[in-house]
Amino acid sequence: MTATLPSTAITIKAPPRSEDLWIAATFAIKTFVAGLLALYVAFWLGLDEPRWALLTVYIVSQPESGLVLAKGFYRALGTAAGLLVSTLLVFTFAQYGELFVALLALWTGICNFAARAARNFTSYGFLLAGYTVTIVGIPAALNPTAAYTIIVARGTEIVIGIIFAALASRLLFPQELVQRLLALTRQVIIRVRQFGSIAIDPAADKTALATQGIQLVQDLASIESMRASADFESAEARHLNAPIRDLVVAALSICAIAEDVTGRSFSAPHSSIISPLIEPVPSSKTNDAPAENAAVTSALMSIADQHDIFDAEARLTEAEGRLEGKSDRSFPTGPLETWSDRIPAILTGVRTALAVVVTWATWFVTAWPSGPTAIIVAVVVCSLIASTEQPVKISFALAATILVATVPVFVTVFYLLPLASDFVSMAFAIAPLLLMCGFIIAQPKIGPLGLLTVVYFDVGSNIDNVMHYDAIEFFNTSLAVLFGIGIALVLFATVFPETPSQALGLLRNQLRFRLSRFSVDRKSTWSSFAYALRDQLAITFTRVTDEPSVARECYAMAMTALSTGYAMDRLKMTLNAALPSQIKTEIEMLLSRVSETLARPSGARLVKQAWEARGVRMSILKEARATNKIKEATALAGALVGCETLRVNLLKATVLSNEVHHVW
Repeated sequence: MTATLPSTAITIKAPPRSEDLWIAATFAIKTFVAGLLALYVAFWLGLDEPRWALLTVYIVSQPESGLVLAKGFYRALGTAAGLLVSTLLVFTFAQYGELFVALLALWTGICNFAARAARNFTSYGFLLAGYTVTIVGIPAALNPTAAYTIIVARGTEIVIGIIFAALASRLLFPQELVQRLLALTRQVIIRVRQFGSIAIDPAADKTALATQGIQLVQDLASIESMRASADFESAEARHLNAPIRDLVVAALSICAIAEDVTGRSFSAPHSSIISPLIEPVPSSKTNDAPAENAAVTSALMSIADQHDIFDAEARLTEAEGRLEGKSDRSFPTGPLETWSDRIPAILTGVRTALAVVVTWATWFVTAWPSGPTAIIVAVVVCSLIASTEQPVKISFALAATILVATVPVFVTVFYLLPLASDFVSMAFAIAPLLLMCGFIIAQPKIGPLGLLTVVYFDVGSNIDNVMHYDAIEFFNTSLAVLFGIGIALVLFATVFPETPSQALGLLRNQLRFRLSRFSVDRKSTWSSFAYALRDQLAITFTRVTDEPSVARECYAMAMTALSTGYAMDRLKMTLNAALPSQIKTEIEMLLSRVSETLARPSGARLVKQAWEARGVRMSILKEARATNKIKEATALAGALVGCETLRVNLLKATVLSNEVHHVW
């Protein structure tokens, strides 16, 4: 009998290219309008640097309104925290230059550490709390008599920008994130079912399957990221939270089951899970013959596999029904956690702190007028690209963008802006550059380059009520921006560079540690474990984009860990059933020793634990044959399946040891 996962009739058509262009053009126009309004209000209030209101609009704005609201909310929180710390540092330590810089480096390092450990826009809030202190604190410390005015004005300008970005996103041709979220989720439902059907086929192409699995994990991560942002969009979007999380867990269940059952055959279905224990096997002569033991175990495994597949399909179908409003049934998932890998987070914090110290030292030695700008740029770049796919390459791309953007920015600042005599004519002068940048920001792959150009223009132009044009100052600022980017590039390339092989090692260590804990943690649920594993794997994939073989190895380790965790959970759940006390004790001891082994795994130790799992399985089988209680026999059958599943997965888990690198 072959188990298959049913397909669905839902089809999703990709939007035509003309629609993408329209969305990008609309975004560019409404962001420009919002920026002008924010700039006008900042002028009207007489704030000292109104350009920060314009820049905030572009930093916060995203094509979908949910992203703008989410980003704006966390930017407001992060900015508030940054302003409070700026006030403390400036008014307490501004007169002690070295101490001020040391505390600034410490604060930005801590915030970047927290940002790397957190997820989604919570991470963005920590970033803002970190580099806001640099942006606000350094100018305030250099002008202590006007420090309070600078801090208040900067906070006001940022709030104005957030407000107008949010209003524009909701009132001017709104593009709701929830629609893109639903489209991607429906696509993933189709692909999960297809993946499950292919994965349980022993003849499936492992390389192609891994490629599909990697994309599936990345899409599941995208769904979760969009879901978190869509919370800010509408009540309808918040209503989708539970079904989407159910769907993600169901998809991970199918992945785990597919990994677990690969290579096993499915026998004819029995009436119940205890049927193989109470029905004699025709070919056997004795109750304890090896052939009969194998036949009973195989039959029980087949029944459990079929039940698991059915339950996973049911959960996916129910989640899909809730997503479409056709069902209100839900599966309890409990809190879903994420893991934080402290080593990359610590390194991110160290690099950011070093960026402050190195750039400050350069400024101190050279007395460079644009030194403060270089410090700000170095900190911001280190903060923003720390979690990206390839920070070194991105740093090169940012530097190249500045070089290319120098000409249009220079023309705008020194040839178009001088022609402006009022606010309206100034708007026309900056429109070509900012509209072009807005259009680029709307493109997913090159959006950061457009945003960097806006930042460069905003810093280089120094738009104010009274304009002054100084080419030497402009090029000094440009050089400071390039220098700050260069500092970030050097730090990422030389200070504990994050290579694909290191990402692989970090993932291996994380999986071993988490599996070791999960084995003995009775409170932790498999749903939470799987959810966190998916998150960690998606983050790792961003580090190994250019190394397909390493990506497949990461995927192989993660799927093995997912399946092993599923087996552990199955066995832990039997401890709550009506098992004989001796069997419960043996299972608890087995899980404890497995936990110790996974903390420091080796091929020999994993094989030893697999044999121990087999021994417990034999004890369970012997006890099951001696009982005449249906409830106890059912519990023993479940425990037997759990032990055998764990045994099989422990043999696969050699991929988690340092002795074996599994590459397709």
